[in-house]
Amino acid sequence: MNYSEDQLLILTLLPYSNNIHIIDEKDIEHLKDSSYLYKNKDKLFNVIDNIDKNKLKECVFCSTKFSKITDLRKHILISCFHKKLKKDNTISNEKIICGDNNLLNCNNCNNTNITNNNNNNNITNIYLEIKTPIPFDEEWDISNINDKTRSGILVSKFMYTSLLEEILKNEINLNIIIDKDTESGIVYKNDIDKYINMKSKDIVSNTMDKLKKHLLDINKTDELCYKEYIEASRRMIGKKHIDYVKDPNINNGVNQCITNIFCSKKNEAINISKNIKQNNINLGKGF
Repeated sequence: MNYSEDQLLILTLLPYSNNIHIIDEKDIEHLKDSSYLYKNKDKLFNVIDNIDKNKLKECVFCSTKFSKITDLRKHILISCFHKKLKKDNTISNEKIICGDNNLLNCNNCNNTNITNNNNNNNITNIYLEIKTPIPFDEEWDISNINDKTRSGILVSKFMYTSLLEEILKNEINLNIIIDKDTESGIVYKNDIDKYINMKSKDIVSNTMDKLKKHLLDINKTDELCYKEYIEASRRMIGKKHIDYVKDPNINNGVNQCITNIFCSKKNEAINISKNIKQNNINLGKGF
């Protein structure tokens, strides 16, 4: 269960030989946190079907030739198709600029740092603005949660976890990456310190404090629920937090539940951290 979606897909599609899988763990190590193949599996299946139907032995992406169809399938699944997807994704998210600096295409790019060559006016460097998550010590952005959803959370039996799930739908709130195996994680501190290590229990404790504050703020501004529900909700917000702090059994259950929610967003949070790292490398800031 420690495999990523892409690793599981490859293990499923490639065969065993004499009860031994034809690939080693190291062959798919680079796909540890990837879901590119899985999200594009329909395209991948079409490529594989084309190979089988036409008995191809040459890669349609890089023209590498193989003596066996199985080797070609392995090459495409492990390497070439993944590289093509990453390349296509990079192109679709960059500003493509002509020699005369006319803008041809722009997808979600707000800022570029351009260095011109004095001789031919070519573009030598393009640095994209990366959306960084909210620092861990600050409050989350809940502006995307509408009033109806907020009211529903206030009267929910699982108000704390329901609110957290809604909060993590906004990518700028994905500032936490938890590793369940080591009971630790990293959190986005700020633009200077970047990510720092924390114990999972400390992350959950901080999370519960922040959720309590958000819930109380929502409670104060809610205009859809009856007054009686609002008063009961405010008392329940406080009671749940007190029970979490004082009751070891409830504390353990909450730790596990909150950790699972963060883990469900782990891959997305990791991708954000990688984008931040790459952007800082491009800008010469280090990481």
